[in-house]
Amino acid sequence: MPKVITVFGATGGQGGGVVSALLKAIERGEDYAVRAVTRSPDGPKGQDLKSKGCEVVKCDMDDKESVEHAVSGSYGVFLVTNYWEHFSKEKEIDQGKRVVDVCEELGVKHLIYSGLENVKKSIGIDCGHFDSKGIVEEYLHTKKLKERLPFTIIRFSFYFNNLPTMMKPRKTAENTFVYDIPMLDVPMDGIDVKQGGECVYGILENPDAYRYKTIGVSGDKITIQQYCDILSKHLSPKKFEDSKITLDVYRGLGFPGAVEIGNMFEFYVRGKPDRDRTATKKLNPEIQRFDVWVKENKEMLEEAYSKIE
Repeated sequence: MPKVITVFGATGGQGGGVVSALLKAIERGEDYAVRAVTRSPDGPKGQDLKSKGCEVVKCDMDDKESVEHAVSGSYGVFLVTNYWEHFSKEKEIDQGKRVVDVCEELGVKHLIYSGLENVKKSIGIDCGHFDSKGIVEEYLHTKKLKERLPFTIIRFSFYFNNLPTMMKPRKTAENTFVYDIPMLDVPMDGIDVKQGGECVYGILENPDAYRYKTIGVSGDKITIQQYCDILSKHLSPKKFEDSKITLDVYRGLGFPGAVEIGNMFEFYVRGKPDRDRTATKKLNPEIQRFDVWVKENKEMLEEAYSKIE
């Protein structure tokens, strides 16, 4: 029988990348089956996954029975939780621990958890969407003592995909775009979130090599000005610039999550997150640097930036 891999967040960026990598493996004749977990299995994205051969199941991560239904019979589980659905550190911790407990109880052979560092513990400031995952990481390590839940922690870096969307720049003049990303000229790791899914597949293919390890994945590590220079090169006549905004000014911008995201960038600057491009390339030999990614995604990026007013 094929190994059932249950993928939480299957219609999102990380989970979607994992599903895509597994479907490619199945096309190559590898012995996997994908169970895609979503809150809306009847929605367009859920139906699209079903049409591609996934088993699509509904799951409420706040309800243990629902989680048990989603996980039952799984060989492996990819777990990502979404702080941005509710902006609650406590809720995300509870959801993560609940899925971990169910995975242990049901005998899952390999849990791959999408974690992040505990920023509060690292540099003394609150960053809910990091801290919550860091606390679940610590919880996982207590499970290791029982030797009943083999797991690997994968930590993603900043998504290239967010540059034209969630972190989109300001348009200051015709064909001129300015990024307010407060990295203070410190290089920032980035990755195509979909290519990160191939890294998860690489872990599943080599469980003994990655059991109980934490892997930080990255496609590139460059300054914001270098991100801008690369975008300018490939998307001419559009020109992109780094505003050199400070952390305090960024936190004062007033949009929902400004302080949270500002604190994340402060961690990127001061906390020195451990992301390893060499280890990433070992997991996914096709991982792209930003220059190649922009070139390969030029049409999508042109369209996205053309919509910024």
